[in-house]
Amino acid sequence: MGTRIKIMDLEVDILSEETLREEVARYLSLDALNMIHLISLDYIDAYEANELVQDTLREADMVLPGEKAILSTYHVDVLETGGMVVDYRSVGKAADRGLLEGKKCYLVLKDQKEARVVYRYLITHYSFMEIVGLYVAGKEVSQEALINDINTKLPDIVLISMEDIKAEEWVHSNKLKINAKLCVVLSSVMNLIIRENIHVPPILKTLHLGGIYACIARIPYSSSWRRRIFRKKMDNYNSKKLLEKADVNEELSDEKERQ
Repeated sequence: MGTRIKIMDLEVDILSEETLREEVARYLSLDALNMIHLISLDYIDAYEANELVQDTLREADMVLPGEKAILSTYHVDVLETGGMVVDYRSVGKAADRGLLEGKKCYLVLKDQKEARVVYRYLITHYSFMEIVGLYVAGKEVSQEALINDINTKLPDIVLISMEDIKAEEWVHSNKLKINAKLCVVLSSVMNLIIRENIHVPPILKTLHLGGIYACIARIPYSSSWRRRIFRKKMDNYNSKKLLEKADVNEELSDEKERQ
């Protein structure tokens, strides 16, 4: 079972890993393309500022929490203990061998760094899934050629990460042209994935400095740091809403006096 909660003005699906597994299995059995977006703190500002992003998320089949920080006001530790989806890791946990074995995956990524990290991550954790194509933004390939390549490879799943909100723009323009079962937009959580799956150079491992290197690299994306950012965003949001409410009440009062 699942429910939908509102984080500021953003509606997010909260469901168990079992329910997610069942829903993804259903998506993969259909002929139409289904859309899943994973969101993080970085998404909140983009959502508020851009109508296209708002429309794209409203049209999505699922909008899932990509990091725990955005669930800070919902007892995230209790949710996680109860087997609920709270971040990209629990999404990955639900997407097990039984669900994805033999499935084909096409990657559309922002740059070479993302390509290395995501490819390494998939090969390590999802070797039972076949990667049939990889596109890195910046290549001199037209959008039509990219779509044709995706459709030629017949992937079950397309994973997308682009700069800023370009993935949402691309999905909005091309989703009816894509011959796949499931599209997962990862742009908002990709920096988090990279930081939490940092590649430690062999020389640092030899010098027993791998742990320190990884720790320093993750500092901007530590859970405590991200929770503080969330609280600040929530405070700003609440202050903004109070001002908007005060303005509305003032307008109603002025209107009543004029009458």
